[in-house]
Amino acid sequence: MQFIEHNKTIKILVPVTLEALNVDMIQKNLEQAGYGRCRIQAEQLTNLLHEYQTLQQKIKSKLKSEANLSYAIAEMVDAEISFEIADEQMQAYAIITTAWGGQSISANKLVKAAQASGIVYGFSKENIIRLVTHASKAEPGAKLKLLIAKGRAVEHGLNSRFEAKIPNMESRRNKPIIQSDEKADLRDFGEIPAVNTGDVVMQRHPPTLGIDGISVTGTAFQAVPGQNVDWNVGEGTEISASDANLLVAARSGLPRVLEAGATVDEVFTVKNVDLTTGHIKFRGSVIINGDITEGMKVIAGGNIFIKGFVEGTLIEAGGDIKINGSIIGHQINLADSTFIYSTELKATGDIQANLAQYAKMSCGGNLYINKQMMHCSVSAAKVYAGPEANPNGKIIGGDFDVDYAIYTGCLGAASSSHILIKLNRLIDPIAEQQQSLRSKISAAKTQMLQNKEQLETLKKLKGSEKIDQRCAELEQEFNDQRDAAIELIDQVKTLELERKTILDQTIIVAKQQLFAAVEVHFGSEKIRTRREYGPSKILLVDAAAVVEPYF
Repeated sequence: MQFIEHNKTIKILVPVTLEALNVDMIQKNLEQAGYGRCRIQAEQLTNLLHEYQTLQQKIKSKLKSEANLSYAIAEMVDAEISFEIADEQMQAYAIITTAWGGQSISANKLVKAAQASGIVYGFSKENIIRLVTHASKAEPGAKLKLLIAKGRAVEHGLNSRFEAKIPNMESRRNKPIIQSDEKADLRDFGEIPAVNTGDVVMQRHPPTLGIDGISVTGTAFQAVPGQNVDWNVGEGTEISASDANLLVAARSGLPRVLEAGATVDEVFTVKNVDLTTGHIKFRGSVIINGDITEGMKVIAGGNIFIKGFVEGTLIEAGGDIKINGSIIGHQINLADSTFIYSTELKATGDIQANLAQYAKMSCGGNLYINKQMMHCSVSAAKVYAGPEANPNGKIIGGDFDVDYAIYTGCLGAASSSHILIKLNRLIDPIAEQQQSLRSKISAAKTQMLQNKEQLETLKKLKGSEKIDQRCAELEQEFNDQRDAAIELIDQVKTLELERKTILDQTIIVAKQQLFAAVEVHFGSEKIRTRREYGPSKILLVDAAAVVEPYF
């Protein structure tokens, strides 16, 4: 048999003999002739074999001496290319349908075709070469798709950025001073940051212009430049006379970061807080070189630094509370079978201590307890039992109301001391807002129904100018209530998205051991451990609270 190519059509010339002819023989000969990747025309092939068998029978019956058949049984088809542009026009994909023995797509041809389709920016040379190379080797008729162009996302300018210039000024985390590769003094957290008059406490970096974006089709997206943010000049600071982007100390004291600025607190220093000193109330920062004894109070507008232990009744700071020693409180049982704690700490920022027992602690920032926390009541953004980089401490008993997470070595105890953890400090206010909005939606729907009933009743009456006017008023009231209800529903949806976003970030981690009787609330979802686990984490998976191994 012979094959002839004409206008990308492959014809077969085959003499009819007494030998059998089948599909496999034809395909084998096509491959040997170099047409193996061409697309077979199945119907023509079937007709060829049928006619061949018919003529073969005639030859066998000597009704015909010889015959030759010619059929177009295959065709060459060039590779085809199409493009897909994402809705936002920031990504473009090329789709190649590989050739049936015809011409493949070259990188140059692909780019020209893309440009003809409106894709003009962000080509990936590497991806284009990868796609055309794979397409040239793939099976005939295969479809290959790959990202070949990517737009540049717009980067809006950043507002003025403020940088604290005093080391450890922003927050003194519980990171002990490392003495060597193997030793650390767990009570030494470094020097308390202090400044002298004229020291630079903060620098303002100018706003950025941003970077314009561009889509793969060449559409430009103009960046919005950042805004210059004015200084928040706190007490004890002033803008530098030589550089308007520097904030300097106007007095000696302890620097504290504010939003877009800083303050330098006056410092009150005392050895101990006891009956000889009385309660301490000071608008600046307080440094206590010793202890706070039982029954005493310390209230400061700035930070509070305590080098010893705390047994006092109340320690309250407008900044951070840092305790080198321990918090030693007691449980005071009341007549109604409830109890209170003898020691309470409140901080706008973080609270840090070495150990805490039977204390009530609430802070706007994080709680850091270096070693162990026993039977405490805690309200914080995050809780770390142990150093932040390696939370290997212990939490035994107590109740916790936190924003996002607790990280510890051991959570609970072999004695099954009950621990209640609610990751609801941010969730509960959102739920309250949603409930209030739903009540307003219900009221709006009720008013809409009343308006609709009144309107239907009036429309049944004989028309008059007064009735028509009232109908128009009711229709307007109905539309106003409907618009209000739609806006309220949108607000509920926005809050629900915010609630889910927060819940997705919540987690409890016990790096060493998780014991029984630990109850965790994620919003309305609850879980309680009933046995001991190894290293574990408690989190939400598909809206359900689960315990999973921690690696």
